[in-house]
Amino acid sequence: MSRFVISLCALGAALAVGAASRAEDAKPGADIALKDKLEICSGCHGPAGVSQIDGVPNLAGAPDLFTEWQLVYFRGETRMNEQMTPQAKDLTDSDIRDMGAYFLSLPAPAPTGPDSDPALTQAGAKLANERHCAQCHTETFAGQGEVPRLAGQREEFIVKALHDYQHGARRGRGNVIMPEIAYSLNEDDIKAVAHFMSRQPGK
Repeated sequence: MSRFVISLCALGAALAVGAASRAEDAKPGADIALKDKLEICSGCHGPAGVSQIDGVPNLAGAPDLFTEWQLVYFRGETRMNEQMTPQAKDLTDSDIRDMGAYFLSLPAPAPTGPDSDPALTQAGAKLANERHCAQCHTETFAGQGEVPRLAGQREEFIVKALHDYQHGARRGRGNVIMPEIAYSLNEDDIKAVAHFMSRQPGK
């Protein structure tokens, strides 16, 4: 294993410890001050953080630091999105911390139905192992710290995220390692990885 990957793993572990200590002190995000903002979130991401809209990710059970940093990136226009950038621009730091704690507190989404293509799932598992996805996303792919949850995520959204990394459209700290991984995948690989991840329980 390269020193680069080892350093990333050490950083992920440190972030996970920090997140755990902070989450205990975070006030619930579903308080009165955030009620209206969370209702806006639920319009696309679902009232329980489980999206029913193609291309919109599930947020339920996502690591708090991951949600928080994505909102910071949208607010600062590091990440540009027609819907999210305007919604994030007026969020305070306190709002963002509360939203991270709130979505973490929601039950994570269940895998997306029965496996219609076991061969594709097996191919995705092989690719995930070869690319060492578990080193950052954890053995159950539930994510940690700033690293997103992939287990139970919408399949087409994982495909989109990998395409965005390939084309430099996704910004943030994931750019340290994810473009290199995404560039190594062809379209069949991306489909297989997304199929596999979306069907993991993440427990």
